[in-house]
Amino acid sequence: MDKRILVRILSLCRPRLRSWLNWLIRREPSDRWARTTGTGILVASLGLICWIFYLGSTLPNAGPAQDWSTASLTGLGTWQLTWVGLDVLEVAGLASTGYLLRRSHPQTRTAALLSAPLFVIDGWFDVLTASSRSDMALSVIMLGLTELPVAIFLILIARRAREYETRSGHPASRLDASPDLRADRAEAEDLSTSIQP
Repeated sequence: MDKRILVRILSLCRPRLRSWLNWLIRREPSDRWARTTGTGILVASLGLICWIFYLGSTLPNAGPAQDWSTASLTGLGTWQLTWVGLDVLEVAGLASTGYLLRRSHPQTRTAALLSAPLFVIDGWFDVLTASSRSDMALSVIMLGLTELPVAIFLILIARRAREYETRSGHPASRLDASPDLRADRAEAEDLSTSIQP
């Protein structure tokens, strides 16, 4: 590839990347970036589905010793089912976050905050269950390059999605925004604590 073409591509991408980062980090309003980011998250969840099929076919059946097996019910060994099940939860979290983000839905924040810990848990279990030093090194690299950045990204999305709650009149945002409702809530809490023995 010619160096001039590469420089031209980078010069075209830099303002868009800066604009997207401003939307993500500095809370500059843009429904276009929300839709684009939501679409990107949905595409990533499709990629993770491909990873699940690969993982299910390549993981060994042998895991920790046990007296029962899921192979007769699912066709997967318990070890395979454990990892595939965790990745299915990650796909569900990513897909719901992407879908809700595309729609600027008030529950985007909830979906992102529930999905982020799954990636940390996945990385942590990868490191703890590594069977050799090379597997552990690979697990640490994967944790640092994929799972933790995805978890941080989802937390940033959750932070960003706070505006959808306030825009939509979500009940949680109304309690924070209205002084009358805050006073009523405080009074109700005082009453409930005085009633308890």
